Amino acid sequence: MHDTSKGDLIFTHGAGGTLSAPAVVNFVRGYAESSPVLAFQGSMNLAARVKGFLALISNNDGKKGSMLRFGGRSMGARAAVMAASQIIEGGFEEKVELVLVSYPLKGPKGDLRDEILLSLPKGVAARFIIGDKDNMCPLNELAGVRLKMKAQTSLLVVKGADHGMHVRPAPAEEALGEMTGSWAAERKGTGSDEQIWWDGDAEEVKRGPFKS
Repeated sequence: MHDTSKGDLIFTHGAGGTLSAPAVVNFVRGYAESSPVLAFQGSMNLAARVKGFLALISNNDGKKGSMLRFGGRSMGARAAVMAASQIIEGGFEEKVELVLVSYPLKGPKGDLRDEILLSLPKGVAARFIIGDKDNMCPLNELAGVRLKMKAQTSLLVVKGADHGMHVRPAPAEEALGEMTGSWAAERKGTGSDEQIWWDGDAEEVKRGPFKS
């Protein structure tokens, strides 16, 4: 059992990848620089992945001062939302935070996977980390969903990144990926939307406000 009383992040990978996927490795490395993170391997089955989150929760959850911080990439992000919702429905009354990397808002048939997001209650803080070239989570459609959500939300846009958080050149992908983790770790709760990008001349990550 994992003790979440200090708000450690529990994080999982996408459906087609593993914990060794570059997007996961880079994110976890950046997050772990300042905050604890437990990343777990799961199957491609969404329901099984949800159970993975639940199995890692210790018995102290729901007590005063405890909290949940779940996160994932792609399908793992959906599983994080579903697991948190189940725990909330079970009577959990403390703070809940979600870190949703490359959330797959659009299904394979173009359907919008927004129902579980819209069902999140007001006390939840959801932080989205999305590439501006991610065709599974168009920023304009995400903006519309966020307006309808009861949960508090914030957004980090990764310029030039696709659904797999791939960016060229390779040093840019690694640096930007680590910055996504750093941003998630520092951003407890929610705040203003931001964007990050690779400055090829300076060979470094730049960061600034994002306006949709």
